[in-house]
Amino acid sequence: MKLNVMENLEIRIKSTLLSEKPREGSLWIALLSVMVLLFVSLLCWRDPSLLNLLAASRDQVVGEQEYWRLLTTTAIHADLTHFLSNTILFAFFSFLLYGYFGFWVFPVAVLALGSLTNYLSLLTYPENTQLIGASGLVYLMAGFWLTTYVLVERSHPLKKRILVAMGIALIVLVPSSLSPGVSYRTHAIGCGIGVIAALGYFQARKEQIRSLETFHIEEVDE
Repeated sequence: MKLNVMENLEIRIKSTLLSEKPREGSLWIALLSVMVLLFVSLLCWRDPSLLNLLAASRDQVVGEQEYWRLLTTTAIHADLTHFLSNTILFAFFSFLLYGYFGFWVFPVAVLALGSLTNYLSLLTYPENTQLIGASGLVYLMAGFWLTTYVLVERSHPLKKRILVAMGIALIVLVPSSLSPGVSYRTHAIGCGIGVIAALGYFQARKEQIRSLETFHIEEVDE
């Protein structure tokens, strides 16, 4: 991005918050997060009664007011294929969100907003339909990350940032085929909440984020 201040001077944004390396321990946080999901899923595969204790349906959450299910259901997966389809991206975005935005974004805000995603999604389903898996959470994390990338990474032109974000979204988030067992509405709700959360986060931290930018000044030949 270029900012013209004088006719013969040009200021370029050289680096931003996202130009730095992720904070120390990011990889371990991502791996630990995946291990938690795997541990809970393994327990549920071994003991189906535990799945019924941790999974969420509208009747259980709204009717019985068992709100903790909104969080625990995220860790449950139907089988290994379901688990792998979610956790590869979950690990990737866990690494990025903790690495650049810290503990209060991931895991705290992400898990809270993931629970909200599950709640809103369950309101659209019949009361006994169970919602399990981390896909809504993954789409939330993706929406948050891609939005913050567009807003923060001003070392690249805005048009390029938007194209990169759209390209990643098309490749990573848009399914190549539709499956009746997948809750696409949960994906949409999660992504939307992630985008809104990123806009709010950026607005609240804009001054701090901009203060981390570095600049390169060069003289332009007339």
